[in-house]
Amino acid sequence: MMKAQTERFVNTVRGKALVGHASPDELMKVFQHIDALENFLDENDQDDAFGTEGWRHTLGVDD
Repeated sequence: MMKAQTERFVNTVRGKALVGHASPDELMKVFQHIDALENFLDENDQDDAFGTEGWRHTLGVDD
């Protein structure tokens, strides 16, 4: 199962990535964090928590 990371970890890796110092392992954890958040949103989307169009539409990232 994918694991969400702490805000501090994500912000630290973001800063390191901007200057080219994030390790592949750290970047993979950030991608797993994104996947975990997407899964959480998908699960809660079933309850119409984000309206009938869903969370992707609400954020403007639907295709």
